[in-house]
Amino acid sequence: MYSLMKKIITEKDIQRQVTLLELLLNHPKITVNELANEADTTERTVFSDLQMIRTQLPDGWVIDSDQAGIHLNHQPNLLANDLWETFLRQSISVQLLKELLVNKQLRIPSFLNNNGMSYETLKRHVKKLNLSLSPYHLQIKLTRHKAEITGKEQTIRLFYHRLLLPFTHNSYFFEDFSVHESHYFRFLKQIDQTDLAVETEEIFGVCWFFINTIRIKANSRMTTYTLSPTDPLFLLYLSDLQALYETEGVYLKNEESVFAFSCFLDSWNYNNNYTTKITNTLSSYPFSTSIQEFVQELADHLSLSSLRHTKLSHNFILMLLKYHESPLLMEQLQSQYHYFVEEYETNYTDLYPYKVRLLEKIKTPALSINDETYFFYLLSLLTQQALLAVKPNQVIVYFLFQGEPSWKAFLQQELNASFGKRVQVKPIEYSQLAEIKFNKNDLFVSNIPIEAPPIEVIYLSTIPTKNELDRLYKKTKRSYV
Repeated sequence: MYSLMKKIITEKDIQRQVTLLELLLNHPKITVNELANEADTTERTVFSDLQMIRTQLPDGWVIDSDQAGIHLNHQPNLLANDLWETFLRQSISVQLLKELLVNKQLRIPSFLNNNGMSYETLKRHVKKLNLSLSPYHLQIKLTRHKAEITGKEQTIRLFYHRLLLPFTHNSYFFEDFSVHESHYFRFLKQIDQTDLAVETEEIFGVCWFFINTIRIKANSRMTTYTLSPTDPLFLLYLSDLQALYETEGVYLKNEESVFAFSCFLDSWNYNNNYTTKITNTLSSYPFSTSIQEFVQELADHLSLSSLRHTKLSHNFILMLLKYHESPLLMEQLQSQYHYFVEEYETNYTDLYPYKVRLLEKIKTPALSINDETYFFYLLSLLTQQALLAVKPNQVIVYFLFQGEPSWKAFLQQELNASFGKRVQVKPIEYSQLAEIKFNKNDLFVSNIPIEAPPIEVIYLSTIPTKNELDRLYKKTKRSYV
């Protein structure tokens, strides 16, 4: 969750301590050995860091330990952002980026004085920070008098959005964030009462609103259009967005108006329940026909007529309207979600020609798609979601169990209840093995040896142990989580 923030921390000890805090927050109990492995350090260093962290914890927070492991406890109603306020303020690189968000040019003498450091020390931190920013086509230009972040303004705002998103819901970084939040929620409530109602990721949208107003007030403005100023959806929401930004004393014009809408659109959820007005507007885009033909081709090829009745067409249209190629977004998609995309590509290699044909149909000067791999990743994720909705990737667990019949029936029922909808427990007898056609994700569960099994076997005791059941549950989840 905090991966981007940790990347830009130039102090190794603070970076490591933030990692440990994140692990402690995410695990009710965790051992020192597990902390060391996750943080890629030694147990000795973990002990030392924990001691350091203990001395700096804000009031109401405490690190306890017992035979079960280490756990981070706090009094009721305390926010995790209290921790980040304490530890991240110690990082020079974090403080520098915070100042560069609200200042187009930062006066270095004042920054050095406020942070009690020399110019040479700051210069070393900036050099390290620029190495982390370079993959995102951003750099910090530093002199003895001023500093500024350089790169396309759209790229700068996207970077700050992804950097601050995990923290914004509790107002970390800026005390007046709650004011922006109240304005944004009022805006959402107003449009929800009209035929422009749409389901959004609220924190995603309010973070964009906050960053846009901050950058505009700092006179760091957009200079290029991200969408056409005649885009039909943009025109529908323009007056409402202008009224929203005016609550912060910002008057949207030209490129900023279009970018503000792009950011609002970025917060729209897929599988949306659109009003008739929005549905008709989405269908009016030139590429809508090609997308509907693509979905029809998929449905025919896979013999899944129900695919035509999903929200896949609207999801593809929304994807194209949101589409933006950025090293930051590509890195996130490929590092975090590649496993699921690769699973899909392996199972549906025959769909690739259809995707290529769709790409050729929709590419226009107005819709620039230069990185086909990234485009296909997004296309694949949305397609996979729709396919799983109409045809769940179900695992069959063949239950070959010898024991007292009433106990066998009880155990089968408990396994069924524990697995969920995507796992089917099917009891079989040994004599039936030769008659069954197995799929690659299927499993055997048995309490007797099976010679030359065609699929993987998970052996259970007659009365299964917790470790045996945990292993079984983990195996059955591999195909969909």
